[in-house]
Amino acid sequence: GQIIIVAPAENQSGKGPSIVTSEPILREDLTLPNGLKAIGLTATPATTVNVAIRNIVKPLPDLVVSGINRGYNLGLTAYVSGTVGVAREAAMHGVPAIAASLQEENAMRNYGAAAEEILGVARRVKQYGLPANTFLNVNIPAMPQGGYRGYRITTQAMQSSGEEHFAETTHPSSGRTVYWNVYKEGGTAPEGTDIRAVNDGYVSVTPMKIGEIDTSQFDALRAIFK
Repeated sequence: GQIIIVAPAENQSGKGPSIVTSEPILREDLTLPNGLKAIGLTATPATTVNVAIRNIVKPLPDLVVSGINRGYNLGLTAYVSGTVGVAREAAMHGVPAIAASLQEENAMRNYGAAAEEILGVARRVKQYGLPANTFLNVNIPAMPQGGYRGYRITTQAMQSSGEEHFAETTHPSSGRTVYWNVYKEGGTAPEGTDIRAVNDGYVSVTPMKIGEIDTSQFDALRAIFK
């Protein structure tokens, strides 16, 4: 197929589904070190794919692949992930989408192997398609000794994919208190979840959907708001 690369011009980690509304978006056409042509936009990930679908890639693409991100987007971390935000935005436009993320530790030496696993996911999406309003969140561990154990279809763990805290310091000139975000991947989760799958050496494939309406609350809320 034809590959068209459109990506944020700068690092946009943790941008989630945030969008650009009032600032101008600048475009830069460039050639990557491997010779591939690419387009950089001064926009968040979600707005980048929005502009790509509306203005650059015509007709609609058959598939959007977001990533491979350096660092997991597991569990509740997926909600703040720009990588996942791209796949969600693409699915909102009716385009099948895959969010791909790789364990941060020793990521550089594992990109090739991770790309092969994402290719396997893409081939399956091409062959079988995806239901409307859904996308796949794929997380890949570093290559285990003996190779990956395969794909595992997982649920989203109801916890973050790592430990987060804020280091507190004092600004040397102003004396104001400064907080620095400190995040480290790791943690355990129940069987069947995305976190457990990557910990066990599997490629985690989590089907996600657009919309968070909870119909199970309808009757109780109707009684409250009648």
